[in-house]
Amino acid sequence: MNSNTPDLRSLVKLTVLGAAIALAGCSSTRDKSSGATPDGHRSSKAKADDGRTVDIGKSSPASGGGVNYKNPHMEKCWVADGFDFNGYDTLYIAPTLSTAKFDTKNKEEVKVHELAKENLVKELASLISSRKIFANVVTRDSDIKPDMKTLKLENTITEFTKGGGAARYFVGLYGGGQPVLRVQGKVVEGDNARFTFEARRSGVSAGARMTGVFMKDEDIQIQDIHSLVLDLADFMSVIAGKFPRRE
Repeated sequence: MNSNTPDLRSLVKLTVLGAAIALAGCSSTRDKSSGATPDGHRSSKAKADDGRTVDIGKSSPASGGGVNYKNPHMEKCWVADGFDFNGYDTLYIAPTLSTAKFDTKNKEEVKVHELAKENLVKELASLISSRKIFANVVTRDSDIKPDMKTLKLENTITEFTKGGGAARYFVGLYGGGQPVLRVQGKVVEGDNARFTFEARRSGVSAGARMTGVFMKDEDIQIQDIHSLVLDLADFMSVIAGKFPRRE
């Protein structure tokens, strides 16, 4: 046999090796993809620092770009392509806005509504700060340093009801008389939306349903806000890679 003639077995080995390297490269690229890409091949569940199992929902490409998540705790949940909350120095949580319709002549209704706006910012700042996703979480624009790469979290209350103890006495177990709070939120970088969500809460705690007649409307709503904020912070933590996925 001519020594210059290629050995067929050597060619096969080289072809197989090349294919293996190519596949390994593809696999490496997928593994390093951020949480803001359709990750149906990855588990939607992760383990929180406190041992809870967090489910962010299955992902799917959004028609206009980005990724939708079918989050079990949020009615809408969207993340921009390639965005995972990392690489920013500061998160600015703006004062809560409201477009909700309610009885503005009712002083108690107005009081609880204002408390909801304030408590939403406080709960968000406290819990997101504890997750160490950002070096700084601020609630005043004057605290934003000009040289810091910053995201802004804007929230709007779109549905609000104070609730009432009398109604909870009769049908509180079935949701009657419970406060209602629906929030639409978005994280923006400049004029560009990076993350949007919508979530609703109405007497979610067992205490609100079982003994809500003895609780203040604002106390039940604080529990609802805490529930909403916890689920939001959990989602951000998983996407940011702070909570490891369960494979």
